Amino acid sequence: MAIRIEQINTVREIKKFVKFPWSIYKKNPYWVPPLIGDQIKFLRKDTGIFYTVGDAQLFMAFDGNTPVGRISAHINYSYEKHHDNETGFFGFFECVDDKNVAQALLNAAESWVLSKNKSRIVGPMSFTVYDELGIVCKGFDSIPFVMTAYNLHYYNDLVMSAGYRKEVDWYAFIVDENVKLRPSLFKIRDRVKRQKDLIIKTVDMKNLDQAVDDIGPVFEEAWNENWGHVPLTSEQLDYFKEELKHVIIPEITYLAYIDGECVGFSLSIKDANPALQKVNGKLWPFGLFILLWEIRKVHRCRTLLMGVLKKYRHRAIDLVFYLDTIEKGTAIGYSESECSVILENNHRMIRALDDLQARNYKTLRIYNKKIK
Repeated sequence: MAIRIEQINTVREIKKFVKFPWSIYKKNPYWVPPLIGDQIKFLRKDTGIFYTVGDAQLFMAFDGNTPVGRISAHINYSYEKHHDNETGFFGFFECVDDKNVAQALLNAAESWVLSKNKSRIVGPMSFTVYDELGIVCKGFDSIPFVMTAYNLHYYNDLVMSAGYRKEVDWYAFIVDENVKLRPSLFKIRDRVKRQKDLIIKTVDMKNLDQAVDDIGPVFEEAWNENWGHVPLTSEQLDYFKEELKHVIIPEITYLAYIDGECVGFSLSIKDANPALQKVNGKLWPFGLFILLWEIRKVHRCRTLLMGVLKKYRHRAIDLVFYLDTIEKGTAIGYSESECSVILENNHRMIRALDDLQARNYKTLRIYNKKIK
């Protein structure tokens, strides 16, 4: 196989980049095709929100005229401001089961990152820590929840064979409607909710902008210690608000206030992925109607973000979030809930999920390599 690497720049080329995974996953029952139009918009430099904080180059690998792999290389100015100037990234990695192809793709990403004066490369992140990240190393036999990665079992070997090593693991936990929770947990929950200075309420969609603004300081403090976290810019925050309008489940999205200050939140979203599978990447001419019809049948949700200000973490506010999400979510028809992704050293949250008998069923790994 004679591998040729090409840079991807034009809209037509980006469309080919976006559509490549169909050839990898065409017989896989678990892969969820992305919406082609949305992904193209996300990757274009004139429309993608990432390019307000970074720069990227896309690459594809070809065997003759046949595409056999793809990858992005990127740098993140926000990351450099808050962490270091030595790290570049790769993402959007998809590849046939061939180590030579993977090596050629990763070499291209490394060379581009090296040209930006970086000494190491980390990934996959597509593009940031709050987008799809990691390579699945455990948990291949189920449809991924919305905004989480999926790949075939050989991807880990491809990356490791190119000289990469583990940087960090992220976990996904799942709870189903049959979970048997200890009565003592509900007693603690009820005692917490009776505290006079504490108000816990669900989000009001009419005031979503205000709710997101209230959440902001909690998000920044709660995630400040997380691997790879960088503060969101105003442009990213506006993008986040707009995306939330379509997927948030207001009945099980909670905000906690003490003396008028937002001190914690829990954000759950609809898992659109089973419906997106039916659409196969296209909203037109009939995909939108199919999506709206199929999403009514979805009984899965994902708790995407949760946090409590450090000075209030001893008050078991997070327990209220967990139990109310399970209890109310079940009542309104959700039979499965994923809490993800959880950093491997977030021992407090992992212990809490263990107490709730949540099953650690998936691991996603980020890798690193020194390139200079």
